Amino acid sequence: MEITGDDVDSLSKRFWTVPFIGLFYGLVAGALFYALGAVFDGLISAVIVLLAVHGLNRFLHFDGLIDLGDGLISTGTQEKKMAAMKDTRVGAGGVAFGLMLTLLVASSLASVPRELYLVPIAMEVLAKNSLFTVAAFGKPRDGLGNPFVSNAKRSDVALSSALSLLLLLPFLALLVLADLRIEVLVALALAMIAASALAGVVMSRAAMRSFGCVNGDLLGATNEISKAAVLLTALAVLAWVA
Repeated sequence: MEITGDDVDSLSKRFWTVPFIGLFYGLVAGALFYALGAVFDGLISAVIVLLAVHGLNRFLHFDGLIDLGDGLISTGTQEKKMAAMKDTRVGAGGVAFGLMLTLLVASSLASVPRELYLVPIAMEVLAKNSLFTVAAFGKPRDGLGNPFVSNAKRSDVALSSALSLLLLLPFLALLVLADLRIEVLVALALAMIAASALAGVVMSRAAMRSFGCVNGDLLGATNEISKAAVLLTALAVLAWVA
């Protein structure tokens, strides 16, 4: 079945529902995280989880992250920065950015207790919440990401965030049944959702300042950067309530 421009336009008008896609990746991440944790240590489990998720989306978002790194270290006008981001050659900025963020995400995920499989699920769901938020607060540019950024409304960020919470509620309920403290779980979920939305806003401002727009690469990069923000927030909350 061929996807037409009308199909893309129709999908972009419902872009705030993108956390549903995150739930698919989240279920894969959560199941692997829990199962592998019974055999391997946290870091090995975390790396396998990240490889599985990247493999499923063919490293699409990771590619955006590397392109963003090249664009950010470039000097000159916004157009020159954009040209560096679009260059098919990978520079030092892209390599360093991709490597350091991957290490941060992997080590953060490895620090999450195995029984809190909610966190890797939330990591993927809320990465999509950030992806929508950066689109809603940015301005479009010609390219594949144009219809999604153009049709994303700031007022719909609340819908995307509420949907994210709704998708996470069943897993919160399961953890409550497992005798984990409900107040801790609620605080954890709300803090992670807030962190994902804030990450999207911050990324949009950085994109507008450096490139004057939010394009497809920025969407993908935000998806990955948000994972670090969500995981670090989760660890901070867990340390605070311990």
